[in-house]
Amino acid sequence: MFRFSTDETVRQPAVAGSFYPGTPDELLKVVTEGLTAAPEPAQPCIAAIAPHAGYCYSGGTAARALASLKGQPCSRVVLLGPAHTMGFSGAALPRKAIRAFGTPLGEVPIDGESVAGLAQHPEFSGPGRAHDAEHCLEVELPFLQAVLDSPPVVPILIGSTTPRDDLLKIARRLSAIVDETTRVVVSTDFTHHGHAYGFAPFPRDRHLEKRLKRLGSATVRRAAALDARGFFHQVEVSGDSVCGAKPVLVLLELLDHAFEGKGEVLEVTTSAEVSRSWDQVVTYAAARYTGRWLPWRDAGRPSAMATLSPAEGSSLVALARATLCSLLRHDESVAGWFEVFTPAGALLAEAGVFVSIHRRQDIRGRNERLRGCIGTIEPTHALVDAIVHNTCAAARDPRFPPLRAEELGQVEIEVSVMSPLRPIHEPGELQLGEHGVVISHAGRRALFLPQVAQMTGWDRDIFLSQLALKAGLPAGCWRTGARLEVFTAQVFSEQG
Repeated sequence: MFRFSTDETVRQPAVAGSFYPGTPDELLKVVTEGLTAAPEPAQPCIAAIAPHAGYCYSGGTAARALASLKGQPCSRVVLLGPAHTMGFSGAALPRKAIRAFGTPLGEVPIDGESVAGLAQHPEFSGPGRAHDAEHCLEVELPFLQAVLDSPPVVPILIGSTTPRDDLLKIARRLSAIVDETTRVVVSTDFTHHGHAYGFAPFPRDRHLEKRLKRLGSATVRRAAALDARGFFHQVEVSGDSVCGAKPVLVLLELLDHAFEGKGEVLEVTTSAEVSRSWDQVVTYAAARYTGRWLPWRDAGRPSAMATLSPAEGSSLVALARATLCSLLRHDESVAGWFEVFTPAGALLAEAGVFVSIHRRQDIRGRNERLRGCIGTIEPTHALVDAIVHNTCAAARDPRFPPLRAEELGQVEIEVSVMSPLRPIHEPGELQLGEHGVVISHAGRRALFLPQVAQMTGWDRDIFLSQLALKAGLPAGCWRTGARLEVFTAQVFSEQG
């Protein structure tokens, strides 16, 4: 292994001589050739996404991304990447003793003041030793040395178990050190396909590379569109194995709250273009962002829930369908929905919502068409987020076998958006067919949607008795002691 020096304050290269050339002359030649082949941006580039595999596989794609920084004034580069060798939550800065990262091209100084400032916050308490053997930030350094003359860096690894809310907090902390001459680089590879990666849903045939590039292109387009919500849902629902998804989300939150400009996808490639191996294939993408940094802006308060228009209702049903497709086929359908629709207004309001999946036809009769139904009673999430979450849950409703991809053409989807709950004092206030009901008693709770009465033909007493049984309560408890709350629902379905 290449060793830069014996100075213990310099983080030694971990992958020089393996991921990239280990001698200065050879490394400079490879980096220069890659950067020369990459076009420069017409506008100042302030952030980029670049891959971090061996240079023979992804070096050209990384060069395209990082060449965008050529000639830009730069006081520091914030480097974000995933921690491959250690599991933790939060962000990890280098060990306190480290003042620079070494490569065969020389030292890259650490911006000590910025690192010290970030270290004061609990979001940055990840283990410093996570940097010692990590390659994802290191492989970007020779390109940065060439295009920006070894700028000070703020190296940050994001732990794989970091909650999404904490990614927003990390982004907000970073906004305090981001100024007009700060550049941000996220190091990530995209889809890792193969049994060794734990993600191998596609057959190893002549269509595999095209399928992977289509998936990777759809995912990185959400990042280039500054769409944190769409990027998050696409990765989570499809299971897309983007190793740096969380660092990308930190960047997208930073761009969403403290940036004015645009992003663009520069290139999407795969390792198979070099290896011709289909057993393990990794997708690489390059993207850049041109514009300017702004002071941090907090998001506005969620909109109050309003009556949804037919078009909004149809879009929610389409989102549920796209979610099912991405969940079961591991495809880009969710990204496709966010490419067409920009959630706003009532779609971002917090509301209770249920997603029901029905068989299109069933010889056993209408009452047995249900294939899955899951929802959230309380309005705790934006409507679009609740739709995605509840669709995934409905496809795995424990009362039924998990939904299979072969069934996608055999089912139809219904979305029920709830009004706020209203307690009733006697069962006679219940209007069958108009009201849904929630029963609560002795720590148990269950719900029937308004359409259940229409589907079953039950009268009020049977309706409430069956609801009590669904909650695991005595059938007659609704008569004494149980709490009853009613609601109405806007119902949208694929039947129209």
